[in-house]
Order: sequence, then structure tokens, then C-alpha cells
Amino acid sequence: MKLIICSIDVSSPYFFQYFATFAGAFSILTSGINLGWTSPFLPGLLSPNSSIPTTNDEGSWCAIAPLLGAPLGALIAALLVDRIGRKKTILLTAPWVSFCFIGIAFSQTIWQITGLRFIIGSVEGALYTALPMYVGEISDPKIREFLTSTIAIAAIAGTLFINIIGSFLNIFQSSLICSLVPLVHLVWFLLVPESPYYFIKKGDFEAAKKSLQMLRAKTDVDDEVDSIAKAVVRQERSRAAGLLDLFTVRSNRRACLIFVIVCLTNKFSGKNPCMFYTEMIFEEAGSGNLDPTLSVIIYCSVELLAVTITTLFVINRFGKRFLLITSSAGCSLSVLVLATFFFLKDFDFDTSYIFWLPITALVSYNVMFSIGLSFGMVTVLSELFPTNVKAKALCIADTFSVLMGAIVSKLFQISIDLAGSMAYPFLFFALCCCLGCFLIVRVMPETKGKTLEEIQQLLIGQDQYSSELRHRQVAFVNNNAILI
Repeated sequence: MKLIICSIDVSSPYFFQYFATFAGAFSILTSGINLGWTSPFLPGLLSPNSSIPTTNDEGSWCAIAPLLGAPLGALIAALLVDRIGRKKTILLTAPWVSFCFIGIAFSQTIWQITGLRFIIGSVEGALYTALPMYVGEISDPKIREFLTSTIAIAAIAGTLFINIIGSFLNIFQSSLICSLVPLVHLVWFLLVPESPYYFIKKGDFEAAKKSLQMLRAKTDVDDEVDSIAKAVVRQERSRAAGLLDLFTVRSNRRACLIFVIVCLTNKFSGKNPCMFYTEMIFEEAGSGNLDPTLSVIIYCSVELLAVTITTLFVINRFGKRFLLITSSAGCSLSVLVLATFFFLKDFDFDTSYIFWLPITALVSYNVMFSIGLSFGMVTVLSELFPTNVKAKALCIADTFSVLMGAIVSKLFQISIDLAGSMAYPFLFFALCCCLGCFLIVRVMPETKGKTLEEIQQLLIGQDQYSSELRHRQVAFVNNNAILI
């Protein structure tokens, strides 16, 4: 199979799409850093000789602080993306993250760190609202799945990065290094064009044409601009859509259902607890002579490798639906094995001869999660919703996602404290993955190779879609798209 990345060169028609996506995805590195921050540093904060005394309860609030902050950022981004544009909204996030990491470097209490992680979490909420929208709108259908999945790669790379530098640097040193990441993103992202969908939504046909000319690396883009304009005008329905349109319009309702199923399967597979408490899980498992920190780095490295290989070689061949089904089924089996290990350990069976099982199960879980569930939510959000409700949908979706992640992570800590075992939450995660797999089989359509408008046609249904087209046509007057 020809490697898609090989087509990235300056003369390629996809070059600026790759560049814009990679520049945007670089901002998600800070999301991975922030979410994975507790893995290398929380065990030290919880230790008796910690320079910043922290209780288990305080540590759990610190772990989920980014998730609690995300809804605020998602709401702000939803208000901004259709007013100032996707690009400017994304650019505004960089200074906040840089200042917060500098603040963490000089923090003296766990609550200061928690508050700053909350703010970074708000920025993450804004990014996960604006960036999937931007990437989905600038992408050619042939490479859209690859481009949207790079967001997941960046998040995993950030988690691996903080675990590596956190293993030999302290909070002060690592935080100052991390404060430079959003500044790099800021410089790169200044060079990319705004989404043509945003310009057409604002009625600026000429700006949309220039944006597409840069993104497609050609001058003849009139047909695509016309196609996008028709799609935007049809989706806008000549009026501002209300929040209730997400639930009263059949196609939007179906898109919401698909997202909820993929999101709940993602969150209740146990990903966030595994990310926040990876080192603690390995310590609890007592995995022989394997150093917990080294185990975490192996765990994250395998995930990054698996997502990268899937993105480059697999996703364009098999499509998201098949990968989501395979991923959820594999995750269910992997965490079931992990739960079984902890049950054996709880009942005093000799687990010394299977000391390798926890890291094997977690690495297997990581691989299976990486081939589908890791990027499933982002790609679904970038594709399924029409422009008239997209900002609202992504805001609500990100809020729902992080709240579910926070609930799962907090329940994980509470269940361990009450039951004194990791076996029960992992058994619960296995059952949730199994149920999620069944529901994805029932409701998830395949969108591989389809344009955003073709996906809407799939959700709406052929008869209703044809009826809408018969009653709506588009014309351009003074370079503005209007409904006639």
C-alpha cells in the first residue's frame, strides 16, 4: 500500500492541508501533556515526604481538573468560532496555556496546581470544539480521515512527552519546557488560511475562494466553492438554527446518537483512569522488576506507535466503522484480562509467575483503543453535523465528553477506596466496552471517502435530501451566496 504521507511536498495539492492540520494539532500536544501530567508527578505529590503535601482526595481532584474546566472553554469557543472564525479562536488559546504552565512551575500548593490545570482544561475544551471543525472543513475527502486522526496522535504524543521528561525532571523544570509548546503552535498556525466554510457562512465568497486556492494548491476552485456554498446554504436553511434543532431535526438527532454511543464507549472503556493513574496501576499490580515509570513510557510509546500505524496504513483501507467495532471488542477483552489479574491477586493467588500480565493487558488495551476509539470521537465530530448547528454540537459534545471522563475517573478512585481493589472497576469497563461494541454495530454508518455534504445526505435519507434540493437553489450576488 502506498504510504499517504509520502505525498507531502510543497507541490502536492494536499501540502497546505497537511501543514494547517499539523500546525493545529500541535496545540493538542498541550492537552496530552496536561491530561498525562498526573502520571509522573501525582505519586510524588502523594508521598509522605512531598514538598507539596497532597491527600488522595486532593490528588483525584487535581487529576480530573482539566475535565471539569473543559465545558467552560467549549462554550466560549462555540460562541467565537462563528463570530471571529475557527483560526482566530484556535490562536487565542496559545497564550493562556503558556502562562498556566509557567504558573504551575511556581505553584506552592496542590490547589494552585489544580486551578491552573482547570484553566488549561478550559483551553482544551475550546480546542476540541474549534479544531475538529476546522480540520474537517479544510480537508479533501480523500485524506480527511487521516487528517482528523492526527489530533489523536498529537494528544498521545503529549502524554508520552510529559511521562518521559517527568521521569527525570521535576515539576518546575518540566513546566517551563511545556510552556514553550503553545508558543511554537502560535507561530505555525499564524501561517495557515481560515476555513472556506466560515467565509461562505459569512457571505465572503472571494475570501473563501482564496482560502481554497491555498488549501488545494490550484487556482481553479470555482466548482468546489459552488458546491460548498450550496451545502452551507442548504444546511443553514436561511435562518439561525436553535439549540433544539440538535434534537428535533432527524439527521441531527441521529448524529447525536452516534456521537453519544462512540463517546460513552470511549470514556467507559477506562481510558482516562488508565491515563491518570498509569504508574499507580503498575505499582498496585507489582509487575515484577519492571520499573513503574518505565512501564508507563512503554505503555504510551506503544499507543503512539499503534495510532500512527493505524493512521498511515489502516484507516483509509478499512474505514472508521470497522475499526471502531474491532477496537471496542479488543478493549473489552483486554480490560477483562486485567480485572481477572486483580481478582487473582485479591484472593491471594500466586501471581508472581504472571507478573507480566498487567503490562501486557494494558499495552494490548492501548493498541486496541488506538486503532479506533482513540480518534473515533474527533472524526465523528468533524463530519456528522451541518454548519448551522456545528458550533453548538461540538460545544455540547465536548462538554458531555469531559464530564463523562471526569465521572469515570472520580468513580474509579472512589471504587478503589471503598472496595480496596482495582478488579471491580476494570470488570465494569469490560462490560461497557462489550455493550458499546454492540451499539456501534447497530447505528454507526461508514463515511469513508464521502464529502461532508454526502455524509449529510446519508444521515438525512435520499428522499428527504432530494426534496430539500428541489426547493433550495443557490445564487451569487456581489460575491455573496444567497438562497433563491
